[in-house]
Amino acid sequence: MLAAALLGMALGVAAPVAPAAAAAVVPAASGLLPTPQFRRYATTDGLPSSSVYAVAQDRDGAIWFGTKGGIARYDGVDFKVFRHAADDPGSLYDNGIASLLFDRDGTLWAAGLEAGLNRYDAASGRFTHWGNDPHDPASLSSDKVWSMVADAEGNLWIGTVRGLDRMRPGHRGFEHVTNPLLGTDPAAFGLVAALYIDDRQQLWIGSSRGLFRRDIAGSIHRVSQDGTALPIDAWHIDGEGGEIRVESTHGLLLVGSDDVARPLASVGAPDGNVFASARDRNGRLWIGTQHGLFVQMQPSAPMLAVTDQPVLHGDLPGTWVWSMLVDHEGGLWVTMLDGGVGYLAPGWNDTSRFTHIPDDPTSLRDSIVTAMARGHDGRVWVGERSGRVDKLDPHTGKVEHVLSGLGGDVLGMTQDPQERLWIAVRGALYRDTLGQPPQRIDPEGHWLKHPLEVEPGPDGRMYARTFGEGLFRIDQDTLAVTRVAMDQPNQRVLWGSQLTLHGGCFWYASDGGMLRMSPDRDRFEVIPGVTNDRAVNAFDFDDGGIWMVRPEGLEHYHYRDDTLVLDRTVDASQGWPSINVVDLQVDAAQRVWMLGHDGLWRFDPRTGRFRSFGLQNGLANGEFSRGYAVMPDGNMYAPTLGGVAGFNPDRIRDDTTVSPLAVTRVSLRRDGKLQPLAPQQQAITLGWKDRGLNVATRLFSYVDPAANHYRFRLRGFDSTWIDNGNHGEREFTGLAPGDYVLEVQAAGANGQWVHLAHPLQIQVQAPPWQRWWAWLGYVLIALLGIWFGLWIWRRRLARRHHVAMVEQQRQMAEAASAAKSQFLATLSHEIRTPMTGVMGMAELLLSTPLNPLQHDYTQAMQRSGSMLLKLLNDALDLARIEAGRLELEPSPFDPRQLLEEVAQLEQGLAHAKGLRFILEMSDDLPPQWVGDALRIKQVLLNLANNALKFTEHGEVILRARRSDDGLLCSVSDTGPGISEASQARLFQRFAQAESPQRRAGSGLGLAICRELVDMMGGSIELESQLGHGSTFRVYMPLAEPAVAAPVDEFASGRHYRLLLVEDDPIVATVICGLLEREGHKVKHVGNGLAALGELAHAPFDAALLDLDLPGVDGFQIARLIRQREHAGQHLPLLAVTARSGTGDEAKARESGMDGFLRKPVSGEQLITALARVVPGTVASEELPA
Repeated sequence: MLAAALLGMALGVAAPVAPAAAAAVVPAASGLLPTPQFRRYATTDGLPSSSVYAVAQDRDGAIWFGTKGGIARYDGVDFKVFRHAADDPGSLYDNGIASLLFDRDGTLWAAGLEAGLNRYDAASGRFTHWGNDPHDPASLSSDKVWSMVADAEGNLWIGTVRGLDRMRPGHRGFEHVTNPLLGTDPAAFGLVAALYIDDRQQLWIGSSRGLFRRDIAGSIHRVSQDGTALPIDAWHIDGEGGEIRVESTHGLLLVGSDDVARPLASVGAPDGNVFASARDRNGRLWIGTQHGLFVQMQPSAPMLAVTDQPVLHGDLPGTWVWSMLVDHEGGLWVTMLDGGVGYLAPGWNDTSRFTHIPDDPTSLRDSIVTAMARGHDGRVWVGERSGRVDKLDPHTGKVEHVLSGLGGDVLGMTQDPQERLWIAVRGALYRDTLGQPPQRIDPEGHWLKHPLEVEPGPDGRMYARTFGEGLFRIDQDTLAVTRVAMDQPNQRVLWGSQLTLHGGCFWYASDGGMLRMSPDRDRFEVIPGVTNDRAVNAFDFDDGGIWMVRPEGLEHYHYRDDTLVLDRTVDASQGWPSINVVDLQVDAAQRVWMLGHDGLWRFDPRTGRFRSFGLQNGLANGEFSRGYAVMPDGNMYAPTLGGVAGFNPDRIRDDTTVSPLAVTRVSLRRDGKLQPLAPQQQAITLGWKDRGLNVATRLFSYVDPAANHYRFRLRGFDSTWIDNGNHGEREFTGLAPGDYVLEVQAAGANGQWVHLAHPLQIQVQAPPWQRWWAWLGYVLIALLGIWFGLWIWRRRLARRHHVAMVEQQRQMAEAASAAKSQFLATLSHEIRTPMTGVMGMAELLLSTPLNPLQHDYTQAMQRSGSMLLKLLNDALDLARIEAGRLELEPSPFDPRQLLEEVAQLEQGLAHAKGLRFILEMSDDLPPQWVGDALRIKQVLLNLANNALKFTEHGEVILRARRSDDGLLCSVSDTGPGISEASQARLFQRFAQAESPQRRAGSGLGLAICRELVDMMGGSIELESQLGHGSTFRVYMPLAEPAVAAPVDEFASGRHYRLLLVEDDPIVATVICGLLEREGHKVKHVGNGLAALGELAHAPFDAALLDLDLPGVDGFQIARLIRQREHAGQHLPLLAVTARSGTGDEAKARESGMDGFLRKPVSGEQLITALARVVPGTVASEELPA
């Protein structure tokens, strides 16, 4: 019979069993009617199937379900499902799981009708399977396993369809247990569907052959049923303490110490199929049957049937209750074969619920209740939509339907002392007298257009609160309506929210504040001490004053004569949950209960804490409407959108249960992939490349999972606790290398905080370059670096010393060079002045009649002077080159004229030595080139002089031709030639070739030529062979001017009146003689002041100024002359000086001079210089005598 029934259950087909009749039992008058309200879990929430066979809780606190579709683990937030996968041998063997068990080590075992035996390894997430092998006698008796149990010694007992097995130690096969009462064949046990280990470690066995007890000695005893000899058909066996309960096909049986099973002696106990039973922590007995759930509130009390309406929110999701579990918090889990899972929180009996039940004429007619009122007979009046009024007996749940069709939703009700019911509906106020039709107050609607509430007053009349019209008084005899006078601090005071009679005085709350009725003046007045700038939604009185609810929080006032004094404010900063309150009630413990659209809340003034109530307290709907009824037993009944909610504020106790907290998942990102870690380990190590450590924790509190609260602190990283709200996970990124400790705290709906038992130790490895050996290497490198740095520092010191020495030597050399340059400049100045006299006198002498001998002597004297001047210029140029102050002064010049001047100057020396000097110029020479003509001439003269000096016979040829971008000249001689050894050093300073004429020069000429040519960007080369002469080739890059510069020619026959300012009489005589020889009139003065005087008395065509004059020098004289000139006047000024500095010419031009000429000067140089500065038009044909 049992096997057939079980097979029918597995197929979802019920055996024809008559439903049990539940007795209607009235609980004690002071208690609430039990109306359990369940939280439901279905496939839409994550369950793999709505047919749930088994439920178990692990050591951490997670709830596991065995279903038709696999195993589901629930942690209060998510379901994790384990199913059979055909290609995964580590998955479940089959999805149909009928039994779950956690052994003493916390390991999960799962079994099923086709699944055999399975063990889950949490570390790997894989299952190991044991099944029946016909060739192995030590294998499982059958793959069809119905039940399992483990004893204190770790023995695993398995009930199959072919008997009872016990797993051998080490999981090495199975022992097939025999029952001596049935024979020696283990299969004689039949189908073993139920197993249970009691507190004395006795094994209870329910099989198709009856119920048996195996004692700790191993002996098996039969358990019989009182009143029948038939074997007991057990579905399950449960118990607590010394109680053994057998769920059988004939109701619930209790086994006594005499091994006799007797039916539960309770009125209303079901006598059909009982599948499961459980006792909660309050001793209530729950029985699950094929036709729903039953509860016995206390021993020997009647059995109450739990409402079996799966369509109603809060009821069980199905009818067939298969198994039950009381978890560590005291919550009841009920698994259904036809609806999933129902959960009943431990505080479910804090409230009662009454609502409309389909097909139940004794229930409310509407599930939405809009108003409540206390009746005088122990029942409560219930107002509903569409003007319906019912009367509820809260002790039995029975309802009497009283009124219908009043025209609008009921908004408020009051029963007066004459047992008449005053009913406010939308747009009208009625009074109902038993046996008579309801009477409408103010039928014309002159006053009561929007009534909300009616309350009896101390004067025997009724007072009506309205919406937007104020307060009205109603005479109970005549039903006359009159307006009640009231202060109106603002217009909003007409929108009333509460009217309450307290201490013989009416108190009135509205959107415009709080008023109190003055008996002396018969009007509602403003209460001193209460501000009326904000709404008062509700109020109630405690022992010391009054609590008011405003939109932004609570306020408490105490009395002081006729004044209220504000002494406490509770706002958002103190935890105010920002709720919309419609009613307020202060209980005996002075706690404040708030009913509103956002649920039921309680504020404890002593602790300052708020607590919310919901489904965990049996409150299926927390959307309250205005108006509640307080009964003599202290029970409150309030209207909600889900029916009537009843509770006793003085009897609700705080739950102090502490739920377990555990780490459920640890993962990190390693090598770019998400890597899960075993959550059971208490220490984890992160590699230096690992990223994104994620730690998930769960507080296994199912009372109100949404209210679970978490906070984290990672010691070594966080300075304080980090509040995570309802999110039990935290991710860490960017952790520096080091050791950390992760601490976690969590609190459930009761606010009890619990710590993670074993904080998680976290070690973050340093990258290789931060390990100890790396640091040792860094130290060594640092030491080497220090040594190297010291070495570098010493080298730098030595280098600095060397640089300092070099700098000192350079400065000394510069000083010496500057001294040498200054010496040469001074020497040049001192020599040039007498040289002017020597060479000038020679030139003047040559212009006089001389005999040939005198002429030769004069020419020799002039050549010697020129040679001396050349040596002086070479020495000055060399000094400038060494000092880096030699600068080229490019300007347009005629190359043919320059070459002819060189040839003319060299003809005298060539003639004296009997040599021929030949000038060869190509026809393609341009008329003008841009370059430093003086330096070009100096180079060519040096080369020609050297050629003439070292050549004894023959000729010297100066050739010039045009190259691609300049001038290419060569000087060839027929001299002795130069050896290769001498050629290598010929262009060095003071170097000369070996020859008889070696002592005839200074050795500076060629070196200066090389320097000058390099400065011009050209080159100089030598081609020579002993006995065949030498050839010097000079290339100088030159550019043609864009426009040929005109050259002023000295007008023939023109004579000038000139002023010469010179302090040296010999030089003055020479210059005057040279100029007067050309027909010019020269006026000589010896200083600058005399010159200014002459200029003031007579006109001059030009003035020649020496720069080094006594008193006022030539620069100052030039500036004074320019300052005295009028507009249009300009006297040409020519500087004639013995200075050799490179900046003298620029300085002279800045002071106003037009030309610059260095001593010694020749007549030709004077005429050329004057031609450049004196316009031809200014000269007179005839000069005055």
